[in-house]
Amino acid sequence: MEFNTSTGGGIPPNPYAPHFSPSTATTTTTASTFSPDAPPFAPSPGPHAAPFAPSPVPHAPQQPEIFVDGHGPILDGSFNGSGDASAHYGHNSSGFEEGFHPSDPGSQHSGQHQDQHGIMHSGRGISNPPVGNEEYHELHTIVADGGDRYGVSAVAFDLHQELLWMGNQGGHVTSYYGPGMQKYSSFQPLPVGTEMRQVLSIDSGVLLLGNNRMRCSERGGLTIFDFSGEDMHDMQVMTMVDPTTLLIGGHQDKVIEFDLHSGQQVNLLDVGDPGVAIFRHTNRFICCGDTSGQVTLRDMNTFKVEHILKAHAGSLSDFDVHGNLLVTAGFSTRRGSLAVDRFLMIYDLRVMRAMAPMQLSIDPMFLRFVPTYTPRIVAVSQAGQFQILDLAGVMTPASMAIHQLNTHGHMCMGFDISTSCEAFSFGDNGGLLHLWTDREEVLYNNYSHPTEFADHPEHLPAMSIVDPLTPLASIPMLYENCHGPLLSDWPEDCMKYVKRRMPPVDPEILASMKIVQFIGYAPNPRVKKRNQVPYRAKDLAITIPTSSAGATSTVPESPGARGESPRWYMVPTRYRKVEIKYTKLGVDSFDFRHYNRTNFAGLETNIPNSYCNAMLQVLYFIEPLRCAAQSHLCEKEFCLTCELGFLFHMLDMSKGENCQASNFLRAFRTIPEASALGLVLGDQEEATGKVNLGRLIQSWNRFIVQQVHQDILEPKDEDTEKKEPEETNPPKEVEKTPIEKMFSSEVTISSKCRCGKETTKETNSMVYGLNYPDISDPDLKKKQYSFTEVLKNSMSSEQVTHAWCEDCNRYQPTTQSRKLQSLPDILAINCHLDSERDQLFWQAQEEKMPNYVPWDQLMKQKEGGSSKSSSSQSRTARPCRYGTQCTRSDCKFSHGAQDKEKTTVLSSAEILEMSLQEEAQAHWLPCGLKMALANGQLKIEGLPEMEDVEKEKPSEDWAVYELTASVCHVQESRLGGNLVAHIKGGIPYHKRKEGITATQWYLVNDFAIAPMDKLDAVMYGMAWKVPCVLYFSRKDLNKRHDCQIHNPISEKVLFPEASLSSRVLKRHITFQPLATEEMPKAGDLVALDAEFVTLNQEEAELHSDGTRSTIKPSHMSVARITVIRGQGPHEGTPFIDDYISTQEQVVDYLTKFSGIKPGDLDANISSKHLTTLKSTYLKLRYLIDKGVKMVGHGLKKDFRVINLFVPKDQIMDTVLLFHLTNKRMMSLRFLAWYFLKLRIQSDTHDSIEDARTALQLHKKYKQLKDEQEPDEFHKTLRKMYEEGRKVGWKPPDE
Repeated sequence: MEFNTSTGGGIPPNPYAPHFSPSTATTTTTASTFSPDAPPFAPSPGPHAAPFAPSPVPHAPQQPEIFVDGHGPILDGSFNGSGDASAHYGHNSSGFEEGFHPSDPGSQHSGQHQDQHGIMHSGRGISNPPVGNEEYHELHTIVADGGDRYGVSAVAFDLHQELLWMGNQGGHVTSYYGPGMQKYSSFQPLPVGTEMRQVLSIDSGVLLLGNNRMRCSERGGLTIFDFSGEDMHDMQVMTMVDPTTLLIGGHQDKVIEFDLHSGQQVNLLDVGDPGVAIFRHTNRFICCGDTSGQVTLRDMNTFKVEHILKAHAGSLSDFDVHGNLLVTAGFSTRRGSLAVDRFLMIYDLRVMRAMAPMQLSIDPMFLRFVPTYTPRIVAVSQAGQFQILDLAGVMTPASMAIHQLNTHGHMCMGFDISTSCEAFSFGDNGGLLHLWTDREEVLYNNYSHPTEFADHPEHLPAMSIVDPLTPLASIPMLYENCHGPLLSDWPEDCMKYVKRRMPPVDPEILASMKIVQFIGYAPNPRVKKRNQVPYRAKDLAITIPTSSAGATSTVPESPGARGESPRWYMVPTRYRKVEIKYTKLGVDSFDFRHYNRTNFAGLETNIPNSYCNAMLQVLYFIEPLRCAAQSHLCEKEFCLTCELGFLFHMLDMSKGENCQASNFLRAFRTIPEASALGLVLGDQEEATGKVNLGRLIQSWNRFIVQQVHQDILEPKDEDTEKKEPEETNPPKEVEKTPIEKMFSSEVTISSKCRCGKETTKETNSMVYGLNYPDISDPDLKKKQYSFTEVLKNSMSSEQVTHAWCEDCNRYQPTTQSRKLQSLPDILAINCHLDSERDQLFWQAQEEKMPNYVPWDQLMKQKEGGSSKSSSSQSRTARPCRYGTQCTRSDCKFSHGAQDKEKTTVLSSAEILEMSLQEEAQAHWLPCGLKMALANGQLKIEGLPEMEDVEKEKPSEDWAVYELTASVCHVQESRLGGNLVAHIKGGIPYHKRKEGITATQWYLVNDFAIAPMDKLDAVMYGMAWKVPCVLYFSRKDLNKRHDCQIHNPISEKVLFPEASLSSRVLKRHITFQPLATEEMPKAGDLVALDAEFVTLNQEEAELHSDGTRSTIKPSHMSVARITVIRGQGPHEGTPFIDDYISTQEQVVDYLTKFSGIKPGDLDANISSKHLTTLKSTYLKLRYLIDKGVKMVGHGLKKDFRVINLFVPKDQIMDTVLLFHLTNKRMMSLRFLAWYFLKLRIQSDTHDSIEDARTALQLHKKYKQLKDEQEPDEFHKTLRKMYEEGRKVGWKPPDE
């Protein structure tokens, strides 16, 4: 028998007969592709076969004419010699794709992939909305599994779950979940190259039919049973006649009856030639279609022939049965060859007669009934066209419409309809799978069983093979019964067995040990964990606490001591991240002075988004910027520049005491631009350490410079708008802001198209980013680049991009160049070392420098030398005869407590030693720069050493810059590391803080500040310390800018102001503003009290021994501030009683202790005098700047939450006035009862009552001090403590 196609050009006939695979109620028949070189009955190469030539059919591509010899055509599927069935989770067959759950509608794939034809497909498919009157529209088109190699041969909707099955010509099966077509399972049930003939779903799994075998698998891919035998050959179709009985037929004279319950063949039925190609069944008949063009109706019980319907003269391509109607499609014989019959034959099974045939506009190859409100049927051609026809003869626009699949020239090989009739599926020999639906949210079955999904796999944590710190017990041993050597075992000749050296005994244990007979007993100092011994010998050193035996040290251990990362041992201790160790007293018992012996103030880390502490310190040490921020004041509630000035004022006033940036960070969180740039982090992001701190701080640097410039510029713009010009004058040039004068440089950007058109644009740049050359080329890798060369190319770069040209009227390659027109006074640089390639470039340049020494070796030399010198100094230090009265700055003797508080100043010998180290160790980053602009060209020269910078003098042509600050990222993989700053403290700062004229480099690590070697600021080994931000400042920076602070806070802040709440009545006002004659003066007395609410609850953990430790303290916010007069005719009358409005969510109003109720802080419903925190903060700042003395109870906590620094001589805290050393603090309620005979705080706290009570207690204290001798006052306090112990520290009940 011969098959060939008529193309009009005379294609030679195909001597081999391909097979047509049949379709059943749950799968689809597949049509043929033809290969002239294929062996008999071998599958053809599918996508590579020659396409059929079109026939002259209106509105549709022509279909081939098929010529058959006397044997007639044989029904078969697609012919790419493989059979494939699949169903898997994600992109591999091992389980779910990580983070995905197919039942989640938001978890569909959105990635793109390309098939073998160059067609781009999305993971969510190609979506087309309905057009015109079409009822069904294309929802998805995807490349099926293996679509780049094999075409689709069978498609079928699952009858029990929301799955779509696809089998291909390579023997692979894939299932897709839901309308999103998310891949659910994928497996290979048939040998590679065996075509999948049919997929049939059952309740327990899926039946997969190949040419000579049938497999039953679970939907996840596990095999239930596999059936093959001598009767299984050339099989085409199968159908279920009852829940346990399966019929299997093909191009042979036998039909196999198979029992699914037992998994065995139970009968062999004779059907005669030419066999069975298509199975359908009703409640009365089993309908068998064959290649002769007839349909045989057999009895359901006996399988005997009842009727034979001769539908087509040539062959049968497909038929379907619904109710009493049977519709067929096939071939007819024309001029001795087969041609597709464009008539559908319709039979009424009640009378066994043919009805009037229905003519089509396409060549039908597949048929399926759509049993809805009218008898409809879908006819599909191999060209990818289909029609939905109404068998009742009703002509509608939908029935006349011809739908076209996006087959891209491939032939449709499979078709199926879901039981709900809401979805059609098609498969073509190009490997594409199409899903058409009549709605967006589609269900395949009206009542589906829930689909079972795999659990997410638990991955073991990664561990480097060179990691010496991870316990070997964390490696799972999977070879319990393996007694032989493993592949990873080291050979005997490479190993040496040694005994582990015992760690030395803690000297504290030896000092406190008591010997009983021959056994020593001593308390456990708890400096090591139980049953854990360090691996490295150098880690055996014991940390001896400074406190006495039995006392708990307040110095927290470095977090690097717990679960260190592989490189953490290389990081010096002063660079490691330190955390505050909280006790039941909060941070009051924490020894911050252990980390900061200088008079500069550190910043705490327990506030959200405190990652920017290092950059805040860098900005503070820029003298003109500090003065400009402290001189700025505007009316905006959340102004970063105002908050920056308040913070700088606190850092100025503090003498080594710790500060917080809580108000600044509170305003920072409200800036929309900061949130849009991803600079505002959540608590979880900071805790997990998944944020790239290096990239984050560089974005923060660019943002803060621009934001401060904008904050200063906006008030000037508002003043300009308010002033109306009296006469028309030419506009004056806008005055530059201090930020613009310091950071900005004018840049001309030139864009030149290749057509010759050139456009220029003037702009300003405040922060520059480094762009590194690509050294992937071996020739470029050998070249040594200087830092100045990289900086010059980054500042005045030239690149070619595609841009729109107005003259060419299209996108053209355009050369863009940047030319500097002026030099900035402060050169702010973002290093942009985010990628590993750029970090390797920096490290390669370091290694190419002469006298290069690896960073870890250099630090070992430094630490060894410093420890040696410090130990020798501690042995030889003797007390000075003059004690604290010694005036010699170079005195070598000890001066007691004065030395502890004195800032560490390097001796001349240490300075000489460091300078020698600098000469021996070269570095790529220069200590200074020389820059000049000549004829529009930028010139940069490097000054490698600090001495070169000091010797160089600025001139008219050359500007001299010195490195004044840098921020680096100390990398640690477990918690993301931390940010530290190297800052050069200038003469003005040392004069204010130390009273000396000197410069010194400092390492600022949040609240830990220590002097450092200036070499550390330019040395980056890249193993653990990566530079992020560099600041180069002109040597004459302070002379070029105003460095005077103009305090903008005046007495106007105390004048009456309107409340934010519109419901405040005059009778609700609880305070009387100050009159002009009452304005405060230095030494005046006022009483203050504040109430707070909780924004975040405290986080704590309970240990196995019953102890409780605080991980994160509660985040408090001030809610009410009351200040009352301390003298005068209105003594005790409040002049400030402000409720503070907050935009953040309040977790707990603490009503019992604060008196604040829900709604009091809401401007819409509050009846209180509501104002902003900034407004009240300015009032308190004015009082403090005037030298007013504050009376209150527990003021240290109040000022800490308000974020206000008050000098100690201006604080009169009653909790300290009535306190004995090493005794508990007394409550205000108890003091009022004991000394004043008053009962306060009976129900809730009231800040006015508390402030008045504190004022009376202060007067009582002065009275007792005046009337009694010191010994008598001490006895009075002892009596108070005795009485308090008797009554339980609370006033007794009345």
